[in-house]
Amino acid sequence: MKDQLTILAMNTVEEIERITELEKQIWQTDTPMPVDQMLTAAKHGGIVLGAFVGERLVGFQYSFAGYNGQKAYVCSHMLGTHPDFRHMKIGEKLKWAQREEALKLGYDLVTWTYDPLELVNGYLNIHKLGAVCSTYIENCYGNMQDSLNSGIASDRFQVEWHIRSERVARRAKGELTPKAEIPKKFLMDWRTDIHNDPVPGKADWRQLQENHVLYVPVPAYFQQIKRRNKPLAIAWREAAREVFARLFCEGWAVTDVIRNDKEAPVHFYVLYKKGECMV
Repeated sequence: MKDQLTILAMNTVEEIERITELEKQIWQTDTPMPVDQMLTAAKHGGIVLGAFVGERLVGFQYSFAGYNGQKAYVCSHMLGTHPDFRHMKIGEKLKWAQREEALKLGYDLVTWTYDPLELVNGYLNIHKLGAVCSTYIENCYGNMQDSLNSGIASDRFQVEWHIRSERVARRAKGELTPKAEIPKKFLMDWRTDIHNDPVPGKADWRQLQENHVLYVPVPAYFQQIKRRNKPLAIAWREAAREVFARLFCEGWAVTDVIRNDKEAPVHFYVLYKKGECMV
């Protein structure tokens, strides 16, 4: 089959050198991850996977072993797909392959970071994979210079993917949560400007006492806003930082993502108190 995808473990110098070349193409960077670092991680509890169409490497996933003083887990650090092959859902397939490899190695937790304003990633990580999040890291990687991150603070969600949980096992079988209705009331107000870009407003903190579930709007197309209106992108970064940092501090967790209509300017994160409705 022309577009048949194969995912393989990568653990030799020659294989990982191919990954660094792909990394340069994906992020237009001249400083890819060092080969020796990825190779060492692959041989000591980490996982490095390559996605192939025929003989061509078109995607990869790199993770290393982590330890917090109490348990070992997988730190999933990089995942990328060649732009010409993003129609094949390779990122999602790499994550499920990563779960299988992690289970074989005896892990029950995988953690990684992503930009909470990148809703394509959020929908995959939270809704489709079943990860949850209650950790917000301000300017996690400092000032990044690649094409996706330059010019704005690198704030990140740090998600937890409990790969042995029933929540994740159901999603691995394709059993997603039913599509939720678009909320009529949300924690943070917003409006649209003359370009139909969303502009963040104030948060209604009374909802923390009044509601058992919260909905937080975020831009549907953050990269487009960054290109057109950098001050507005920064305003969204600051608004999201204020809201999520406080919610996580007060015991709330992101458990789902609701996608609005395709033309809508915002989508929504769903939050419950930690431990509640984590299905």
